[in-house]
Amino acid sequence: MKLLLVLLISLFTGIAHAQLTNESEVGIASANGNTKTQTYNLKQLNDYKFDMNVASFKARYLNGKANGIETARYFMGGLRFERKLSNQFGLFFGENFEKDKFAGIEKRLISDTGGKYRFIDSETAKLFAELGHRYMHEERLDETMAFSHYIRAYSEWEMKWNSNISSKYWVEYLPNVSDNKDWQLNTELSISAVASSIFSLKSSVLVRYDHFPAPGILYKTDTLFTTALVAKF
Repeated sequence: MKLLLVLLISLFTGIAHAQLTNESEVGIASANGNTKTQTYNLKQLNDYKFDMNVASFKARYLNGKANGIETARYFMGGLRFERKLSNQFGLFFGENFEKDKFAGIEKRLISDTGGKYRFIDSETAKLFAELGHRYMHEERLDETMAFSHYIRAYSEWEMKWNSNISSKYWVEYLPNVSDNKDWQLNTELSISAVASSIFSLKSSVLVRYDHFPAPGILYKTDTLFTTALVAKF
């Protein structure tokens, strides 16, 4: 984590030579009458690109209520640094923080390291894969703790079908190094339609599967369907 902070400080000292990109996503759903529900889904992604380096910040917040009773609460924030060694290959490491009340997680700290290989990197199509190690430290709502090491395999494909329509699909597989009963699979498919030079509409379905969830959790699979307004520049 200290090394990541040093690299980010170096980034800001050279910000004049950096390329900043921003992607903000807001999804809100509300129903009133016989049924009262409110759902908020917020995402933020920033990339700072300089020379052969990329420093990223990402965050996500989800909150849902039905008739005044909270039914979903999730927060995630993370920092990541990637060093490109060539146009195809690079190394990365990152630190993430998560809270997931309804999955029994009070606090989850995640450290990722690994390599990234770009198979396709053009204006209309992108395809890459990552392979590395994940260390996860969980503090759970039942006051137990878990420390785990995982192999992390990740792949992402993005396609721009025309000037208005694009899609993205990613999948992440996490088998536990020491316990074959403990593995996770996360995947998301999204489709975006451009509304202007900055704004677009995005529909997505996210699936998160935990084969060995925290004690007391009944369901191993969480799904999230969203439609959101995205500002990208």
